[in-house]
Amino acid sequence: MKLYVMRHGETLPNTMHLITGKQECDLTKNGIKQAKEVKEKFHNINFDVILTSPLSRARITASTIVNKPIIIDKRLIERDYGAFEWKKKKDIDYNGYWNYHLNLNRNNGESIKTLFMRIENLIADLIRKYPHKTVLLVTHSGVARAIHYYITGIPENGDLTPLEIPNCSCRVYEINEEEIDEVISH
Repeated sequence: MKLYVMRHGETLPNTMHLITGKQECDLTKNGIKQAKEVKEKFHNINFDVILTSPLSRARITASTIVNKPIIIDKRLIERDYGAFEWKKKKDIDYNGYWNYHLNLNRNNGESIKTLFMRIENLIADLIRKYPHKTVLLVTHSGVARAIHYYITGIPENGDLTPLEIPNCSCRVYEINEEEIDEVISH
C-alpha cells in the first residue's frame, strides 16, 4: 500500500498558533490556495481511496484536491486536547503531552496511547482493505504525527514533538506485505 498522509490547509487559529483539536474552524484564503497548489502537484497521482477527518477544514481540503468520492472516517479526527484547546503550545506542557512514555492526560483530553490505539485500528483496516492501493488520508497535524511514529517507530525518549507537520504538507509511506505484520504488531 502506498499511503499519503496530508494535513489540512491553513486555518485562522493556525496563524495564531492556537491548538484547535476537535473544534471546527474554517480554512483561510491561504488554506484554500494551499489545497489548490497540492491539487496541481497531485494531478498525476491516481488515488484509489481518499479518506478524511469529519472536521470541515480537512473535508474541504480533501474535496479541493480530488474530484473523487471521499470517505469520512472519524478515526482521522484531530486529537482531543480537552482543556488545552484554544491555548497556545507555549502556554501548556506541550512536550509532556506529546511524550509517548509519559502518556499524560491532565487536561481531560485524549491520551497519546489512546490516540495510538485509534491509529493502530485505522492502519490495520487500511492494510486489510487496500493492501495494494494508493490511499490518501487528509487529517490534522496530531493524527499525522501519530501515524508517522506508529509506522516509523517511537523514539527512545518518547518525545514526538520534533516532527512538525505544516499545513497541506504530505508524507508518503510504502507499506508492503512483509511489513504488514510488523506494523500491526508495533
